[in-house]
Formats: sequence, structure tokens, C-alpha cells
Amino acid sequence: MGIILFFISISELLLPSGIQILKDENCPIQKVSVGIELSPSAKINPIGRSLFERNGYNYFYLKNLDSIAILTRFINLLSQNKIFSKSNENGPTNLLRLTLNDLNYNYSPIISITISITGEMDEKKIIDMLNIIPDTMISNFNTYYQLKRVIGKHIYSGRENFIANVSPPPFSDDFCAFLVFLKLMNNRNLKIKFSPETAPSPFLIYASKDKIKPIFTKPQKNEIKRAAREVSNWIETFSLNKNRSRLIILTYAMGIGENTFKDWLKELKHLEDIEIQKIWEKYLIDGFVASLDPSLRKRIKKLFPESYINLE
Repeated sequence: MGIILFFISISELLLPSGIQILKDENCPIQKVSVGIELSPSAKINPIGRSLFERNGYNYFYLKNLDSIAILTRFINLLSQNKIFSKSNENGPTNLLRLTLNDLNYNYSPIISITISITGEMDEKKIIDMLNIIPDTMISNFNTYYQLKRVIGKHIYSGRENFIANVSPPPFSDDFCAFLVFLKLMNNRNLKIKFSPETAPSPFLIYASKDKIKPIFTKPQKNEIKRAAREVSNWIETFSLNKNRSRLIILTYAMGIGENTFKDWLKELKHLEDIEIQKIWEKYLIDGFVASLDPSLRKRIKKLFPESYINLE
């Protein structure tokens, strides 16, 4: 993925299957974390649903991974191809499908798997287990990491109501304010799908006839402060030593250094209202992609007569 590691104390191993193994040699706590990124056209089969906790639009962590036994079960199911499969979803409600036009060439449902090890874990045993996973299990879906935000106002018909776009890269000047913006939308009781781990990634804000107004209401000072405080708490939680193995995966997948978290905490204390309003206009109002029911589509068209309409 062309990501440079910023950790002096972390060693990295890339297995033939494409799985990344990261090891923090200085952390004393024994822990293993597994982060899995799926193609938006992928689905988790019933046998695998209980294994994961979702962390965004298409990113998952293996639940309660405190032992090699749990990791072994996951690897066995993965090597037998019993956890993930491709979805038959071909409709316009998939933002990536709209952005990239076609995902059919991406045969594997898995974009990446990252294993993080801290403490005195048996690294060789873990490597030996992971080596049973075939090379074809990981996709070479590199175009996913070259997504650009959708510019212009586009309206699509579909089976779901949502407003969406592609996020800024985590290392950009916009990203910290963007996290606050998403939290603010979440606090307005809007359902959001977003993966903070990935490179520029789709985000979806689900809307309805009753909930369309909050999306187009300018962010207010008091709710910006609340959202910024909650994002600060999230960053501090991830920075705790007990979550060290998860933090390694998070920062590695985002392509940022650990010090970036500290910089974000400083930035959040001095975040100006105008910065959030700029994000609101740039990533939502000035470039949303919407899949809406007919009556809502008419309301959006009335709000933005210059929008593009695709009813195919």
C-alpha cells in the first residue's frame, strides 16, 4: 500500500500471502490484534459474524483476540474460505461502485489483513499458522487507495436513502476537522458508516424524509465543541497502553505517525467553527452523492437545481 512506518520500535514482516505482521518490541503487554479490510462488495458469511466487531464502513477487528487459540480458529476458517464471500449487490447504492464504476475485477473480498503483536508472543508460531493462507486470499485492489472526493452535486435513485462522499486522507490538513464533522453528524442522530483506518475512504450518512433537515443545517458552536471533545476522548482511548496492539494497526493503516495523534489533540483544542463549516461544505454540501426516494429526490433537486441526476 506504499505506507511508510514511523515507528522506530516496530518490526514489520510481509508474508507471501500479503498479510502484514507488525511487532512492537518495546511494549511489555502480551497482545495480538487482527485488523481486516473488506471490499465494499464483500459480505461476512453467518459462520464468521460472531468473530468480528465492526469499526467502520468496511473495516473489522477480530473480537477478544487474547489467545493464539482464537487466532488459530480464525486462520482455519479463513484458509477454508468460510468467512467472506462476494456480494451480488450491483445497484447504485454502493458508493465505491459509483466511484470506480466496476469492482468485478477484484476477485478477493479481502483488501488487507494486518496482524499486530506486542509483548513476548510466539512470533514464529503465528507466522507458521498464517503461512497456510493462500496468496489469492488477499486482493490487489490498489485503486481503492486512490479515491478522490466526489465533486459536484449528484443524485442517484436506489433502495437506500443516504448522502455520501469520499473522506480526505488521514494525513491531510482536513482530516482532524473531518472527524469532528462526522461526530457532529452522528450526534444529530444520523447513522454513519466510515472507516477511520483506511486511506481515502467512502463515508455514508443515512437520511430520511424526517432527517434530511439536520444534514443541511449549518454546524453550531456548541455542538462543534461537544464533537471535538468526544473525538479527543476517542484519540486518548486509542493512545492508552492497553490498546497498544490496536493502535499499531490503526496508525499503520492510516499511514500516520504516533505523534500525529498528539498533534490532533492540540489541534482539537484550537479548532475554529469556520473550519468545520468549510468541511461541511466541501465534503457534504459541495460534493455529496445521494441515493434517495422520489419525494426526497425532489426536495434535494429544489435545494440544488444545479445538481446532476442519474436515474439509471
